[in-house]
Amino acid sequence: MNSKQLLTLGYNYRHVIGVGKDEKKAFEHYMKAAELGSTAAMQHRTTDLGIVHGMCSVGTRYFPGNGVDQDYNKAFEYFKKSANMGNMVAMYNVANCYRNGIGTKRDIQSANYWFKKRRSLLKTNKSPGHINPELKRILDDDRFKLSWIDYNEVLSWNGEKEYLQLYIGHVDVALKVIHNSNENEQEFIQELKNYCEIGYENPSFLECYGVSRNDDGDYIIVMGIAPKGSLQQNLVEVSQLEWKDKLNILNGKVIDLESIHSQELVHRDLHSENVLQGDALQYAYITDLGLSKKEEKICGILP
Repeated sequence: MNSKQLLTLGYNYRHVIGVGKDEKKAFEHYMKAAELGSTAAMQHRTTDLGIVHGMCSVGTRYFPGNGVDQDYNKAFEYFKKSANMGNMVAMYNVANCYRNGIGTKRDIQSANYWFKKRRSLLKTNKSPGHINPELKRILDDDRFKLSWIDYNEVLSWNGEKEYLQLYIGHVDVALKVIHNSNENEQEFIQELKNYCEIGYENPSFLECYGVSRNDDGDYIIVMGIAPKGSLQQNLVEVSQLEWKDKLNILNGKVIDLESIHSQELVHRDLHSENVLQGDALQYAYITDLGLSKKEEKICGILP
């Protein structure tokens, strides 16, 4: 079998397509596809997509421990190999590992490098002419790499990935409906602008990919997803983590607060429901910038 055939078979075992679900066999086939990379590298054929995706898939098996013992270090190793060969999902995973100190030493500079590199490869579409002029300027700003996403296409997603692949490099997203934004466009535009400006200067901040608008006229921000949900939802599990992991969560929040403050903004609504957690509980991202304002005065009293 070649690398693409191995990758397909691994995918089928993982997603129960024509065969029974078997995470171990999925891992074995992903690993075989990845192992072809050593030979390909010697023969200068490292652009073989099956090999590139195989390496990333091995990393995605090691990270949660599906079909193999969990090993963050090995996950990072395979993500890094695949990222160096141009895989956008691997770039995203490498960046998050560096940001959160998972499988490697925390390194914000390296995290920002990989976030920026991946971001530069994203495809976007231009916004239509009928939308709010200020919103259009933000969407068409090349720095932010945003897309206007037609709501009919949002409705057609239904868990499928085709549209996500086209616009945001194979990364799952969350849809944040800004309720009543049809009555107050300016507040929505300000929140979007906050996300974009913070993210441009600090690429490790939770990403914003684009905007849509539902049939009620409310805007939707298409954002990076946090699979574990909010810190509030995970308080029991988090309380049982080792102290080094709890400190990792705290470090993630500090990174994002520094990013917010670097733009002279104050969050003003920071609590456990506005701290999101990614593929691992050790990941932490601050969200919900709707109340964030420019800092105009000293808040509180210094002892």
